[in-house]
Amino acid sequence: MSTAMMLCLLSTAWAGDDWHYTLRPGDSLWKVCQQFAQSPQTCWGELARHNGLDNPHSLRPGNTLKVPISWLKEKPIPATVDAITGEVMLYPARGGEPRQLQNGDAVAFGDALETAAKSSARLRFADQSEVYIKPASLLVVTRYRRFLDQQNERTELRLQRGNIRNSVSPRQSDEASFEVYTPGAVAAVRGTEYYLGVDGAETTRNEVIEGRVDVGARGTDRQINGGYATLARLDEPPIEPVALLPAPAVEVSPSHTGVVAVWPTQAKARSYLLELYRQPAGRLLDQDHLSTGHWQKDLPVGDYRLLVRAVDENGLRGDEHWQAFSVTPAPPPEPVPEPAPEKESHWDLWAFVGAAALLLAL
Repeated sequence: MSTAMMLCLLSTAWAGDDWHYTLRPGDSLWKVCQQFAQSPQTCWGELARHNGLDNPHSLRPGNTLKVPISWLKEKPIPATVDAITGEVMLYPARGGEPRQLQNGDAVAFGDALETAAKSSARLRFADQSEVYIKPASLLVVTRYRRFLDQQNERTELRLQRGNIRNSVSPRQSDEASFEVYTPGAVAAVRGTEYYLGVDGAETTRNEVIEGRVDVGARGTDRQINGGYATLARLDEPPIEPVALLPAPAVEVSPSHTGVVAVWPTQAKARSYLLELYRQPAGRLLDQDHLSTGHWQKDLPVGDYRLLVRAVDENGLRGDEHWQAFSVTPAPPPEPVPEPAPEKESHWDLWAFVGAAALLLAL
């Protein structure tokens, strides 16, 4: 992606160094300042001006207040990245040179993360939600603030291209507070496990493993429950939910040098997506698209997890088959037994004595 395009994308995500607080029943400017601000006595008037409020008493539950981070007495907990494979770049929202991410680095509000063709990373949030960013993807953290004592704060991401797998911690309210925007749709969840992908034609694909995802585009909303999927082409509404293809019945045979995996092909499967993860870190080592039910790979000694999914004619990926296996060292060769020492034979001696006795007798 060009630098100009990246700056344009970040400018839409960056709206100042504010924390977005959703008002709850009984909240007021004074109560928000009393709970969060370093200087609550002067905060409420400045907060009204910061949000352009002519009548602060008009606020209602569900309205959003923008609170400058510098005013807060407790700073929000950042998101961090780990399980990095290959080159993963971070484009800071505050400006500055892009840099290559390392395990444990923090990701701020507005930052963009880009994975190379054979690279990946896992983004961890303070509420234990996780986003696994697959190869050749571009993801922007458009809104994220999390405090230890605040529940159901909204997280918003923008998947510009590529694929992610989300594991979202359950929320305590019915409000969908984890949203992922794509060029053609928005997926909102309360707590679930699901995949989201955007291809070059800007088609959004959403496959739900557990829970429920609400997918909206062009004024149409679809409720996608676990075991179902949908897709939304650019400027078109999402299609009706379709059932995921069943998980392949994979048999894995590890050896001391690698692994072989086989599975029966499915009549409705156009292809199969295979992903190999190194354990215990959970790093994505390899990703293959196969047309047959056979895969093998030479691997060093270690622990691994294999994921295989069938892909239908719409490019929707089916249910997951996870298989853990280990490549163990070859056993040491068995020692070759030494030949037994030859026993001294007494046959020649007795034959000589017998022959001598015969001659004497004659």
